[in-house]
Amino acid sequence: MTEQGFRYAGWLLLDLRLTGALTLFSAALAVLVLSLWFRGRRWDEYVVGFVAVFSLSLIGGVVLTNAIGHFPALSVESFFPVR
Repeated sequence: MTEQGFRYAGWLLLDLRLTGALTLFSAALAVLVLSLWFRGRRWDEYVVGFVAVFSLSLIGGVVLTNAIGHFPALSVESFFPVR
């Protein structure tokens, strides 16, 4: 059984406008990188390259907006114990 002291929940705040803008920016950046550096490759290399560039740029954008810009895309409002 799990201990009661280790069961917590929290309120998360997600800014949909910033998340949508970061998603569009990441997708556009991934398409740009693929069009410049992935010429004449197989289709699976395009998919892997898109997923890699998209995820790295999305994570980088969220970290930059949270840490440097002080405008969080995802923030934790509060933690509280669950009974």
